[in-house]
Amino acid sequence: MILMTDLDKLGEEEMDVLKELGNIGTGHAATSLSKLLNKDVYLSVPKVKVGEIKNLSREFIGEVVAGVIIALQDLEEKKSGYLYIMFPEKSARKIAGDLFGMDELDEEMYASTIMEVGNILSSSFCDASADFMNIILLPSPPSFAVDVPTAVIDSVVSQMAKNTNHIILFETSLSSDSDIKIYLALLPEPCLLDDMMKIMGRL
Repeated sequence: MILMTDLDKLGEEEMDVLKELGNIGTGHAATSLSKLLNKDVYLSVPKVKVGEIKNLSREFIGEVVAGVIIALQDLEEKKSGYLYIMFPEKSARKIAGDLFGMDELDEEMYASTIMEVGNILSSSFCDASADFMNIILLPSPPSFAVDVPTAVIDSVVSQMAKNTNHIILFETSLSSDSDIKIYLALLPEPCLLDDMMKIMGRL
């Protein structure tokens, strides 16, 4: 069984593996977004942070975002964690407007569009990450909210805190003809952390 404190001791090599995992997942998400928008989408090098749940408010951006949160599970329906995809509102409006070729969308259409974009990006991220780790990750239907990130995931974190005390954040920026930023946060349950640790040769 993995000790959660091991995450505090990750060296440069292990962090490089996590960066590669984030790079693969977000790279596939960027490809999906490019196909959706029918534009070139450029991916910045993902940043990876390992943080503690008790310090969650320090790790997330403080601005209001349009967020999509997805529960992850394996084939045996065991909970693997959560993936939270955050669009700063300006970016979310830009994406939704580009998809419909309109400057303004009503709120229902806007929310539905961002939910679907988040669903597509999360599926791409999960498929690529799962292939890298040689596991199966199944995303749930997305839940949509517009708020500061910490408010959105409070209920999720309170549940996760029973089993784990760490989170792994993958932060990246996607851009096309105008800046579009997307933040991704992976909140793994112990079973998913085990899989990550296995590929780092620490078990």
